[in-house]
Amino acid sequence: MKIFSASLAFLLSLPAAAQWSQVNNGLSTLVYGAATHGTTPTHVFARAYNVLYRSNDHGGTWTPVANPIAGNPSDIGYHFNGRYFAGSSSITACIHFTDNEGDTWTSAPGAPTATVVRGFFEYGGGLYAYTSTAGIYRTVDGNSWTAVNNGLTNLNVIGMASSGPYFIAATIGGGVYRTINAASWTQSTGIGAGDLNGENVWRMGSYLYYSAQGGAAYRSSDYGETWTAWTQPAFFGLGMVEVKRFGTTLYLESRHFAGGQRDSLYRSTNEGASWTNITGNLNAADIHGSGILQHDGYVFIGYNMSSAGQGLYRYALSTGVEDAQAGMAQVASVYPNPAVDEVVLQLPESMVSATYSLIDAVGHVVATGRAMAGVQRLSLAVLSPGYYIIRWDDARLLPLRIVKRG
Repeated sequence: MKIFSASLAFLLSLPAAAQWSQVNNGLSTLVYGAATHGTTPTHVFARAYNVLYRSNDHGGTWTPVANPIAGNPSDIGYHFNGRYFAGSSSITACIHFTDNEGDTWTSAPGAPTATVVRGFFEYGGGLYAYTSTAGIYRTVDGNSWTAVNNGLTNLNVIGMASSGPYFIAATIGGGVYRTINAASWTQSTGIGAGDLNGENVWRMGSYLYYSAQGGAAYRSSDYGETWTAWTQPAFFGLGMVEVKRFGTTLYLESRHFAGGQRDSLYRSTNEGASWTNITGNLNAADIHGSGILQHDGYVFIGYNMSSAGQGLYRYALSTGVEDAQAGMAQVASVYPNPAVDEVVLQLPESMVSATYSLIDAVGHVVATGRAMAGVQRLSLAVLSPGYYIIRWDDARLLPLRIVKRG
């Protein structure tokens, strides 16, 4: 796996020339701000006041849809296994799903209740929901959810990330926990007693990073087992509001004082080796961001009620030939999928080779190997039917999900 030296890891490129545009057509009121929600392959979801909306033209127009809970448009969404899930703050079930792009919703069996679903995290063929008081829940089939909190002594989870065969949970009050299969969590070491209230956690290259609410930051080189203090680069300003990953692209929203409390937005496509400032015309007002969202060549961000009336903004990513070719060089493919006895892996020629791990739905590594550029076959004959994920040792390659039929 490529490792970037500390001297190169945070060189900023020049601000991007592209500009942001407001995309509020169809939103009935922005008095209480707006926020991004999630995406499906065909739609972007957002919320304004107490209404959930969807758009199939990259935010050009928005149409109201049914709320998962009456009067409650929910807080976060995620598409998994052909369904769109909505997580909410509720005294009843806090996860609902739709099979028809929000026309109707169903309460998810086994979902947590009387808590806040802060986010979703997909790993190892499963989807995880992390909450404010109920810990972490998982579904592997998209039908039912189960709590996976064994060893997680702090159930106030603020974020999740993964590195190698491990994935981790950052909490408010307990620092970081890690697991390899969600059967049992172990609390990490090295984080100071005064820094256990987590704020953000993310992977960048071969390292994991953690920031505390008081401003302290830590880094781990052993998949989150131990942590050491880390000095944030200057452009992080007063701290990170949000760090988001979409495939191999990272977004960072940082807070600064410049004529008021303002945020800046950065983007990296090389695991933090360099960052591009894409704040652009958002400098004209405080961002007060309500979620960074990337979908189909666009980035979205919402202004919350602290900047009422601003609503949603959209930014078009570069579509130049050079960028498109670079993007293609980061994508492997697998077919047929679902499969019965074997699949065909196709690795881009530019990758030469990459080591992979085949991981089952509960996080067990069931096979490893090396894929060479071009086409080759991977046998599934000895595996049980179910969901599997291929993870690569090269961070530029996205994981691949495989479904084996009986």
